[in-house]
Amino acid sequence: MKPCPVDLWESLAREDESATFFQPPAWHRIAARHFRAESAPLLFEFPDGPACLPLLRDRRWGRWRYFSPFGTYTAVVCPRVLSVEERTVIERVLSGLNVHLVSSPFTQNPVRVGTGVSGHTPVVTLPAIDPSAPERSWNPDPRRKLRMAREAGVTIRIASSRTDWDAYFSLYEKSLQRWGQNTTSRYPRPLFDQCATLPSASMHLWVAEHDGRMAAGYIAFYHGRHAGIWHGASDPELYRLGAVQALYAHMIADAASRQFTVFDLLGSGGIASLEAFKKSFGADTLSYVSSLHRTGVIGLIARSVSRRRRS
Repeated sequence: MKPCPVDLWESLAREDESATFFQPPAWHRIAARHFRAESAPLLFEFPDGPACLPLLRDRRWGRWRYFSPFGTYTAVVCPRVLSVEERTVIERVLSGLNVHLVSSPFTQNPVRVGTGVSGHTPVVTLPAIDPSAPERSWNPDPRRKLRMAREAGVTIRIASSRTDWDAYFSLYEKSLQRWGQNTTSRYPRPLFDQCATLPSASMHLWVAEHDGRMAAGYIAFYHGRHAGIWHGASDPELYRLGAVQALYAHMIADAASRQFTVFDLLGSGGIASLEAFKKSFGADTLSYVSSLHRTGVIGLIARSVSRRRRS
């Protein structure tokens, strides 16, 4: 099992039309700092050309744990469709590892090992969208709120300064207070500072403002044919203005006009109300199966806990 050289990894991710922003090196570098982990892109060399499976790894219970950063998509990057035999080789290597692999609904080379974990994500199919009126496929309520935002004078732009990121992080802290016990994650400021260093071709911080005050914001990533939002926050005091709906309209219209094929709203952490909110934007649901495989002491503990729960 060899590590994939960064240049080759980058090249494979660029040439693979099914890849997302979460598979190239840039995202993994940010995640490695956050988790205090190592980047672990696994190289698989085949006669017809190489493939790379990018993962992070850290030490748990005396063994390496391989995992997907932030629970985002981690799938094989390769510009061609692998044969069944080639995917079997990859799965055989993974079967010897302690791994949590969050797959991608877009990958052309799915691999699985251990226990299958179902997942789904809402996506807007962009070729069907008119960039001048992206809200045509929305439910009535978000269309109404978009009209409210326009009437109230809500404006949308891409962040361009440190001050914008400061304001966005303040919004995020307000959002955490509003979500309370429903919070599924909590990220520190340095993580956002690292995102801010990404090139504009791969990341935008979109912000909605009203009377000079930031009302909402979203971090969107772009790679190949895939556009999607990873993180969002809004000011509960200004939520009634429809700023979030205005942001969705601009982000979707922008991605459609730039010839991306999907705008991915990503998962909702199992929060039913958030899932319904995302589907209201005319999104379809894509399903996929991830993998959870435990070996050694961790595997024994996991299997013991599972047996106790069933008994």
